[in-house]
Amino acid sequence: CNEEGSEIVDAIMKVVGVKFKGQGDKITHSQYVRVNLVDFEHPFFSRVWHGVHILDASSPLLTDKARQLIVANNGSWPSSWFEHPHVIQEKLDFEDLILTVAGVSNVSAVTVHAYKRYKIGDVLIGYNFAPLVFRDRKSGMLEVDLALANDVREQNGLPGEDLTERVNDHFKNEKIVPTKDGFECATGAGGAVVDRRASLERASTIRIKPGRSTDALEFMEENFAVAENLTVTMGSSSES
Repeated sequence: CNEEGSEIVDAIMKVVGVKFKGQGDKITHSQYVRVNLVDFEHPFFSRVWHGVHILDASSPLLTDKARQLIVANNGSWPSSWFEHPHVIQEKLDFEDLILTVAGVSNVSAVTVHAYKRYKIGDVLIGYNFAPLVFRDRKSGMLEVDLALANDVREQNGLPGEDLTERVNDHFKNEKIVPTKDGFECATGAGGAVVDRRASLERASTIRIKPGRSTDALEFMEENFAVAENLTVTMGSSSES
C-alpha cells in the first residue's frame, strides 16, 4: 500500500454475521445476517479503511433484549452498560463475522478481493485501533506502517477490558511470551466466556504495544493489511 499503483478503485466492503441457533447446548442450524457499515464504499482505496458498524437498536449483532433496552432508553445505551466491559460482551449475539473487500486493481484493471473471518473471541471491548499512517521525515510522504495493523490502544474516558485477565482465564496452558513492549501469545485469547458459547472455538491473536510511528495521523486513511481483531468503542452508541 506504500507503492504507487497499488490502490483499489471502486472498493466495496461487506460484512456478514453468523449466529448459531438451537436448543440448550445443541446447535441445529446457522443464521446469516447482513451487517450494515457506515461507509461500505471507497472510491480510491490506497491506505487504511476502517469498517464501522453502529451497535444500535437496529444492529443484528446485539441480542433482542439489548435492542429493546436501547429503544426504551431513547436510542442510547443504558448507563449500566458502561460499568464493566463484560456487560457489553454479554449483549453481543454472533459467533463469526465474515468480511470481504472487492474492487478493481489500479495496476492491472482486474477485479481483486480479500476475505477474513473473525471469531467472537477476536472482539476487544473498549479499544481503538492504533494509528497506522505516518509521515516519513526524510521524504515527507505519507506511509502506512503495516507492522501496527494488529495494534490497539485503550479508548479515552472509559476503561477497556483487562487483556491480561483475558489471557490468564482462557489460555492457562498456553505459552505467553513477555516482550519489552507488552506481551504476545501464539493464539491470543477470547473474551469473557458466556456459558452457552463455552464449547465454541474462540481463537484470537492479541498484541498490545505502543505505536512506533512518531508522526501518526489521527484521521482514517486507507490500508491493505486486515487486522486480526475487532474493537468495540463504548459510547452512547458503539461501533465495531
